[in-house]
Amino acid sequence: MSKELWISHHSAARWLDSGQWSLYLRFLEEVLSDRLVKLDTNDPIRRKADTLKSEGDFMVAFKAKEDSRWLFGSFERTKVQLEIRHFKTLGSWENSITVKFPGGMTAVADISRVRRAFDLGNQLMRPFYSLADLKEVICSRNPSTPSLDISRELLGVFWLTHFGPAYRRFFGEKLDGIPGLELDSKGGATLQLGDAPAQVDNAKREEIMRRLGPASFANGGSPKERGQFALTLNQLADSERQAPGG
Repeated sequence: MSKELWISHHSAARWLDSGQWSLYLRFLEEVLSDRLVKLDTNDPIRRKADTLKSEGDFMVAFKAKEDSRWLFGSFERTKVQLEIRHFKTLGSWENSITVKFPGGMTAVADISRVRRAFDLGNQLMRPFYSLADLKEVICSRNPSTPSLDISRELLGVFWLTHFGPAYRRFFGEKLDGIPGLELDSKGGATLQLGDAPAQVDNAKREEIMRRLGPASFANGGSPKERGQFALTLNQLADSERQAPGG
């Protein structure tokens, strides 16, 4: 039986550009060859979506006293789901997008769509860290705090892992020579451990984390100090503001 797969993007960039959201949602439709039919701040999702009418405006429609929004989306044929956590101003938590692919789309025949969707989010939403893998692998990671605190640790290394420019600098030479690592023109790096997530032995994920420094990743134990083994959200936000177009 095929298993559910998740993509997750984490960003310290400001996501208040409606045009950026419109591009992302339309291109995601193209990648999936499917229509986004529902987009709502409620779950279960009821509000109908139409990307031809600029859903980007809806994505940034914060109310006067609203600083955060949880949004949920659904595609028609593929049943791919979106879960978006969006903050007007970054404080304790980062912006994030999770794209949930049902089990039927994790077969090798559809895996190229997953990779294209992963690359799309990395190109348009300026994440400092992204991951993609089987849901069960992602959920098996054990943060040192009740919920993952990105200023203390990253979740892990997965079938697909993207490090934005700040984390590429942070890990530095430790990244050199890792098989499957691709560098991009924006200063980031993407690691692919195999053709499909089901083909990746967990020992391979653990090997890369040991190479980069195991304390930088969720591994249980006592809570770590913010900034001790990972970049703090404030450091990531500062890096984003200093980047071209930031």
